[in-house]
Amino acid sequence: MTIPPTEHTPPYESPGPVELLIKDARPKARHHRLTVGVMLFAVVVVIAAILIAVTRGPTTKTVTLAPPTCLRSQLHVAFVGVSGGLGHEGRVIQVTNVSGKVCSLTGYPRVTGVFASGVQRIFKDTLNGYLGGLFINPSSRTKLPVATLRARHGVASSMEESVLRHTCPGFTSYVVSLPHVTGGTYTFHNSFPDRYCFQPEVHPFVPGSTGSAK
Repeated sequence: MTIPPTEHTPPYESPGPVELLIKDARPKARHHRLTVGVMLFAVVVVIAAILIAVTRGPTTKTVTLAPPTCLRSQLHVAFVGVSGGLGHEGRVIQVTNVSGKVCSLTGYPRVTGVFASGVQRIFKDTLNGYLGGLFINPSSRTKLPVATLRARHGVASSMEESVLRHTCPGFTSYVVSLPHVTGGTYTFHNSFPDRYCFQPEVHPFVPGSTGSAK
């Protein structure tokens, strides 16, 4: 009778102290390498940022401020007729700096035509018209220009214009108020009623004496 060999389970061998130390050290080593890698990456990023900043130099923008708004005492104002056409006639409001200090004007003057009866008609603010003005795209968000008047004879101007209508009684005077100028209101009288008093409009101040700019 043959007896089959008996299978024996190999004896269990517990890891020794050295193996335990090695096994425990592996996660710590990975964590250490990860920490060192993160620190090195951070150092590289900081150095790169410093180099970029040094290469580009200062980024401070220079802002040029406009001269202060003109005072009434600095100005001489004239109301000068200009040649028209196709039933249009206009006048240029010419503002001259007679002082020794630079100043500025911007915006629309307020122009009022006065009839002999005392009835008044305020001119409509428009960018431009048949005779002049500021020729920019009305849909743009471009700000109105700041006209800088240099000391002694610097000039800014605004064009007003209207259309002839014989049935209109005619303006006998005009009242002009400069924008943002305290006390800057002037009255100009006509020798004869001005029948160019239909669809009156006025354009913003621009640099120069023509009342027109592109």
